[in-house]
Amino acid sequence: MIMKRISTIALTLMMGAVSVFAQGPWGRGPVEDPTGYKDTYKDYFTVGVAVNMRNVTDPDQIALIKKNFNSITAENDMKVVSLQPREGEWNWENADKIANFCRENGIPLRGHTLCWHSQFADWMFVDENGNDVSKEVFYERLRTHIHTVVNRYKDIVYAWDVVNEAMADGDGRRSPWMREEPSPYRQSRHFKLCGDEFIAKAFEFAHEADPDALLFYNDYNAADPAKRDRIYNMVKKMQDAGVPIHGIGMQGHYNIYGPSNEDIEAAIIKYSELVDNIHFTELDIRINEEMGGQLQFSRGQAGEVPGYIKTLHEAKYADLFKILRRHKDVIKNVTFWNLSDKDSWLGENNYPLPFDKEYKPKNVYRIIKNFDPALDNAEIKEDFVPSVMNQPGQQYPMVNSQGYARFRVEAPQARSVIVSLGLGGQGGTVLHKNAEGVWEGTTGGPMDEGFHYYHLTIDGGVVNDPGAKNYYGSVRWESGIEIPAHDQDFYQVKDVPHGQVVQVLFPSPSTNSTKRAFVYLPPQYDGKKKFPVLYLQHGWGEDETAWSRQGHANLIMDNMIAAGECKPFIIVMTYGMTNDVKFGGLGGFNFKDFETVLVDELVPYIDANFKTIAKKDSRAMAGLSMGGMETRNITLARPEVFGYYGLLSGGVYTPEDIKDPDQVKGIFISCGGKEGPDRIMQAAEALQAAGFNAKGYVSPGTGHEFLTWRRSLREMAPMLFK
Repeated sequence: MIMKRISTIALTLMMGAVSVFAQGPWGRGPVEDPTGYKDTYKDYFTVGVAVNMRNVTDPDQIALIKKNFNSITAENDMKVVSLQPREGEWNWENADKIANFCRENGIPLRGHTLCWHSQFADWMFVDENGNDVSKEVFYERLRTHIHTVVNRYKDIVYAWDVVNEAMADGDGRRSPWMREEPSPYRQSRHFKLCGDEFIAKAFEFAHEADPDALLFYNDYNAADPAKRDRIYNMVKKMQDAGVPIHGIGMQGHYNIYGPSNEDIEAAIIKYSELVDNIHFTELDIRINEEMGGQLQFSRGQAGEVPGYIKTLHEAKYADLFKILRRHKDVIKNVTFWNLSDKDSWLGENNYPLPFDKEYKPKNVYRIIKNFDPALDNAEIKEDFVPSVMNQPGQQYPMVNSQGYARFRVEAPQARSVIVSLGLGGQGGTVLHKNAEGVWEGTTGGPMDEGFHYYHLTIDGGVVNDPGAKNYYGSVRWESGIEIPAHDQDFYQVKDVPHGQVVQVLFPSPSTNSTKRAFVYLPPQYDGKKKFPVLYLQHGWGEDETAWSRQGHANLIMDNMIAAGECKPFIIVMTYGMTNDVKFGGLGGFNFKDFETVLVDELVPYIDANFKTIAKKDSRAMAGLSMGGMETRNITLARPEVFGYYGLLSGGVYTPEDIKDPDQVKGIFISCGGKEGPDRIMQAAEALQAAGFNAKGYVSPGTGHEFLTWRRSLREMAPMLFK
């Protein structure tokens, strides 16, 4: 979701406090831990990796392997042409090194592969004169090869990809110019010589050599419905004839657009009718539209991968692993095809793996590893209703009683649609196109209660959701959605006297401009009685509309005043001049410019044009996030102006900041429960111990978001102007 990224500079400036930014496009950086895939998936399936010689000799890469994987496959060094390029000429060096690495580190080895149309030994098909041999001669040579290899490694290899990619591609339908139905089999040299008998013979030879090894048929595009059925029919035919096929390998050379989750799951379910062991044997997900194991493919373009493409990549991996975990009864191994993008047969520009070209974990690594088991099988209640922030007459977006959000977008020609709202760290919610060409999707889990900004990214272009109203945040007008909060009653429209929110334009000589502010006048404001004033600031990326629109400050005050929970007071909300600061450039923000506008221009204007009690003890300043940062700097720089201070997810005061407790009538500091609340409560206790009238508050269950700040206003208001 569009919020919660922390700025190191901001933390330094705020003396270790929480982020000074309002809801914006940030998420907390994940914390590394000593666990790897093999640890978090220990109750699901083994996680493997295909390796080359560099991977098993470089110390850093070895450490990466040992941390994450409990199965290894030799990428190329155990293929037929690598081991026996000519009859009787054996090249064991590399394969032995990989096998010994597995033995030394206690990591089981998957054997790959004993019979394949590519990287095979063509000498098996011809005699010394180059003439084709009989299938009997071919079988004898194949049997010798399989027996020799399997026996050499039977102490460490637990499973073999016996036959690789023997089934045809395509949808299986006959084209108009074809005289016969197309064969379900690849028209390889093996098939042309032997028919499908070579498949049976290869499995028989492998089983003879090692009766205890699991034997797999392995193929790409195994989730494609037409090819799935060809694979299924072949394996069933073989098994019915007594051929020892124990498992099916779904290679998993996918892309960010396909295959669909439905096709993947349907294939797993169908194959599980035949075998108890399904391995994902060669997993990678490229960022173009190609998939499969074909050796002709695009190498991609160098350069930074766009953010929305990364989100699609992460979502595809996340969805796939959720499916695999759901079928852990039959999914027994998942092997990534290569350790990093640098090693990948697809090339680093296709961005296919969880480790980048520098062997550093991408965000997708953490998404795969740090999954939440509770969400895998969560039952989503179908009690969705339109969000209260929808445009009139619009059904979507919708929310349910658990906090899930559901979206529906009509974009029939689009290749991808992403909603920026989603589980933290996952870049948003990727929608999927239904049969009618409409994009639909539900967040991967419940969202925090309260208000959230979001937008749509359609094929890389950022647009707002036409079903939702717009709110200014993240330095643009964003769509807004409200997840119903259990305590939302305090900011609802009720049958109580209501104040007004009026717009004022005030002169700003220091900026040579006319600026805007919004002023909340309590119901009791009649132009005669004077009232105290709270100057209330928004956060980074927002403007002067934030507190009255997404913050509901006026409704909170109306309800509290009607209930006698606080004194009536005026609230002034103006633009904090925050948004010219780019992320990463906070250290250069000039607080003095806004201090001049607020203290020397706006305060005198408000006192001159509204019935205010124009003295220090009747003025307060508070702000959320970066507005809290402004509040802290201005109140300390101009102690003669404000009598009450409030920092809402915007840092803390210390007794050392304010030498004299009599300088300030009251201090309020707060944050969300997900924002490091100990710092807030410790600071409040230190202030109280030093003699200050101070209050700390932590909003339960919320982060850096508007429900935290709505609650904070509710908690702060009663202590003001006592």
